Amino acid sequence: MPPFTKLPRPEGHVYYDYSPMSPPNWGIVPSDFHVFVYRDIKVALKALMQAAITIKAQRVESGTADLFSDDLYFRGQTEITERLLPSRLRGQKHEPEPRQRFSVDNPPKIIFNGVEFPSISFSGPDGKDPKEHFGDWYEKIEPMRMIEDSLAEVPDTLLNQRDSLELDTLKCASQVPSVNFLDPFRIRSVVKHYTNVPSRLLDVTTDPEVAAFFATGGSKPPPIGKIGMLWAIDLNFLTDLFSLLVTGIEGGLKISLHEKRDKWGDNKKMFEDYGILQTQLEFSSVELPFKRPQAQKARFLSLSGEDGLPLPAFTELAWWSIIERRSYACAFLHDGKTYENPDHNITTEVLLPEDKELSLALQVR
Repeated sequence: MPPFTKLPRPEGHVYYDYSPMSPPNWGIVPSDFHVFVYRDIKVALKALMQAAITIKAQRVESGTADLFSDDLYFRGQTEITERLLPSRLRGQKHEPEPRQRFSVDNPPKIIFNGVEFPSISFSGPDGKDPKEHFGDWYEKIEPMRMIEDSLAEVPDTLLNQRDSLELDTLKCASQVPSVNFLDPFRIRSVVKHYTNVPSRLLDVTTDPEVAAFFATGGSKPPPIGKIGMLWAIDLNFLTDLFSLLVTGIEGGLKISLHEKRDKWGDNKKMFEDYGILQTQLEFSSVELPFKRPQAQKARFLSLSGEDGLPLPAFTELAWWSIIERRSYACAFLHDGKTYENPDHNITTEVLLPEDKELSLALQVR
């Protein structure tokens, strides 16, 4: 197997910065990285799959892949600044701050001791033209991302309101004949899938083309030129932090993760200094027996603490942040069209069939 793969040439790239003093940055994940932006969703989809498949093959070859099936999940988001978080932990929606776009071969200058220098420099692999690797331009997303800032966007009063709304809707769902025979996790998944109620669950798919459909807005594509995002979440990235135990549950899998904190070095003390106590994480991934989620190959991921109890918001945000920063991501320029591929059953009619009875029964109150 080749040690690398040649990705398509990007149009440009976008920078993110994470505070090196905000958990869980301490050497566990990079404090900054860039996301390549491709000319459209089709090129981004190709690049994402090339990278994900190559990295997965390398992990199998090196013996660092503990999960061999149902380990790679995809998610599409129409806006590049949207965090990879369950809706319960997201701040209020707002238009992202306008960003300046700079040329890769002519970045802004800074003056030091009276001498002018480029504020940033780019070098291509093997001395090649940097634009062949980085694209023609770059943008910077501000402000620097911190767990504390994300926590400030969801104060306890808002979280309590969201939890109360979800609880009321779960009670309603448990009375619906087509739902009430399901276990509690899948009932929560139904509520997540068919309502706008904030949830602890992150909805993903095992099909990258489904993610591409939703990344381009589904039935409502965003304006031309906006930047969307495709994510690939590989749960094998956790194997250096946790020992994994996979068990079958009704409708899917449960992956229990037990910290190997004693092997984390200085990070162990830093986690404890920040009050992130020893935690058992659990990912539950299930299918639902309804047309729409089945067509979308939908899965629903959640994190929980010891004995399946909810995690404190600070701890949960810390771990979702690790997941975000260790996931693969490709961005793309919206062309005003929804991604569809009828040959693969990727169409609005197939992915969004009407479930009128269920939708009406679960209307947001």
